[in-house]
Amino acid sequence: MTVGLLSTIAAALYGGTVSLLALTATFARRRTLRREARSTLAVLIPGRSDARELEN
Repeated sequence: MTVGLLSTIAAALYGGTVSLLALTATFARRRTLRREARSTLAVLIPGRSDARELEN
C-alpha cells in the first residue's frame, strides 16, 4: 500500500470518529454520555478549550 492511501484511510477514520462524537455530544439523551463525548472531542481536536467549558 502506498503512503497516500494509508493517509486517506486514516483521515477518513479520524473524520468519522470526530463526526460520530460530535453527533453524540449534541443529541445523546443521557447527560453523562454527552459529557463523555465532549471530553473525548476536547482531546481529539487540538486547540479546543477545556471540556467543562464546552458543557455550557
